[in-house]
Amino acid sequence: MCAAIVLAALGFYVYKLSEKSATTVNPIDSGFARSMLLHHAQAIQMSMMMRGTASPEIQALAQSIIMKQTREMGVMEGWLTAWNEPLMVEGPPMAWVENATNVRHLDDQLYQAQCKADGGAMAGVATPEQLDQLKNASGIEKEILFLELMLAHHRAAIPMAWFANRNAQTSLVKALASAMIRDQGMEIGWIQLKLQQLKKS
Repeated sequence: MCAAIVLAALGFYVYKLSEKSATTVNPIDSGFARSMLLHHAQAIQMSMMMRGTASPEIQALAQSIIMKQTREMGVMEGWLTAWNEPLMVEGPPMAWVENATNVRHLDDQLYQAQCKADGGAMAGVATPEQLDQLKNASGIEKEILFLELMLAHHRAAIPMAWFANRNAQTSLVKALASAMIRDQGMEIGWIQLKLQQLKKS
């Protein structure tokens, strides 16, 4: 809790030093921060289920996700506080993509169309049933399920981050989105290789 407060304060401080006043915030900037908070929260939840129940390699991945995404959540909470924006998603979580205007990049236009087709729902999110299954699984079955769920989770985060990177207003949001694309892209490659190994064993 203390760490989250410190991180939120850091996000607030960095925003105040580097960006314009809260009245100029773009809905894409705030929408991305809120939706990614929700997305990160589930990734952390799934990763915490692997503590003490998986191989050292997978536990290391899970711990890395917990640390990295907790830090990013603190920064995004700080931004939203600085912008006088709510922290919680209200309504469809991807409405900020659906309602965006002047979207020029083809990939972003296709992503926007997909979000509209999904009714603003967030892709890649594990269902309550899948979370229960992960919680109750053990051994290699648990490891495979965790990696499969995290793979879907990361793959859904990448186009969301690209959309923010190309359409957000603030340089801090663009930079964080770029870091997420890089980090989660690397993790996707590792997860795919590990899944191949586990399914052969």
